[in-house]
Amino acid sequence: MKIYSCCEKDSISKRFYCPECRSSEFAEKEVSDDGTVYSYTKIHIAPAEFADIAPYNVVLVDLDEANAKVTTRMEEDVEIGDKVTFDRLEKGAYIYKKVPERVQLH
Repeated sequence: MKIYSCCEKDSISKRFYCPECRSSEFAEKEVSDDGTVYSYTKIHIAPAEFADIAPYNVVLVDLDEANAKVTTRMEEDVEIGDKVTFDRLEKGAYIYKKVPERVQLH
């Protein structure tokens, strides 16, 4: 995932100017798509264009390698603190999925 940075603030979208210093110069860097569920809500009654996939979760993901959050959609149930990763882009939306818990071998 590409991140745009200025004044130690990261964003997943390139802005016209930095809200801190008003510069239009941004550093670009690639970061991992992995993150942690920061917040979520389950949509039961969706807008017409998404009615066929309801219910679904709208999830705010705190990215692991950036000081940024991304709004995503998830089909599976989540809890705050769950580890998630990017799955695909669908109709312009980031679709994330849970990271399977590792099997612990003794």
